[in-house]
Amino acid sequence: MPHSGPFVRWCGLAAMLGGALWVIGTLIHASKPRGCVAQECAFRPMRESDALDGILMLLSLLLFAAGAMWLVFLARRLGRFGKRAARGSLSAPSGPITTPALLVISGLIQALFFGGDFPLMPYFVIPGVLALVLGFVLLGIAILAARVLPRWAALLLIVGALAMLGFNEQTARALMAVPLGVAWAAVGYVLWSEVGAPTGDTSTRVR
Repeated sequence: MPHSGPFVRWCGLAAMLGGALWVIGTLIHASKPRGCVAQECAFRPMRESDALDGILMLLSLLLFAAGAMWLVFLARRLGRFGKRAARGSLSAPSGPITTPALLVISGLIQALFFGGDFPLMPYFVIPGVLALVLGFVLLGIAILAARVLPRWAALLLIVGALAMLGFNEQTARALMAVPLGVAWAAVGYVLWSEVGAPTGDTSTRVR
């Protein structure tokens, strides 16, 4: 296989930028007044996302998807994990693709038809977040098994994804999204810096 170092660096840069945008967007959203949860919404307004939040989220998820697809490609090409992990890795990039689709659709419905207060919004947000968590956990497991990244980077991605299970955009728990951005920035740095980065040769891998 031809040397693919420059493309690895570009994917690393995309992942780093995606992680930075994710953290910035999370901090902006978390800085807004607390919203409502469940019965509180009868007397308290929801914390709304604005155009800046949406743009940062969408850009970061697309950049995550670029990094994820390259990692899946590397892991499958190196062929160091079994069929079960291979099947799981195929669905790994689906999280960052499914999530923006669900959230953008629900955001448009909320803005156009409900004046920013769409009562069914949780039914879009919750599946979107779960798809994100599942996709990135599967990706972390796949790259951990394939050894295309240092073990700490793969574990950091898994932990960052699992932290999203505590995420609630309406409260201070919105900050539970920060570890995922940090994890992707770290993964991106490993790829961008090419510290023993794999190039398609099965004898070379990140240690």
